[in-house]
Amino acid sequence: MWCVGVLDAQYRKRMYGLLALYARARRDDQPVVCVDEKSTQVLAHSRAPMPMRCGAPAREDYEYVRRGTCNLFVAVEPNAGQRTVAVTERRGKTDFVAFIRHLIDNVYRTASCIHRCSTT
Repeated sequence: MWCVGVLDAQYRKRMYGLLALYARARRDDQPVVCVDEKSTQVLAHSRAPMPMRCGAPAREDYEYVRRGTCNLFVAVEPNAGQRTVAVTERRGKTDFVAFIRHLIDNVYRTASCIHRCSTT
């Protein structure tokens, strides 16, 4: 569970810095990008769902078959309404570096500076 520690001067300084970064006017050459990752399960239906009919929603069984796990890397540019997602088998350092390299080389290749949103 995520929680806020002590609200000391250092915490407030970092929080105000992050809020100022979010409040900046959007510039194509200096995007503000938030990056996060999440591990998730890959699930399949144990029985075929019943399709939607007129007046009745589709129906799915509560049972499922676990098909393993995967990792999602997500980069969000809030002021542009843009997101980039990559699905990987693992959540290792090399996978993260490859995702960041993809952002730099492809998504934001014309940017002179990429500002990252982070509280750490």
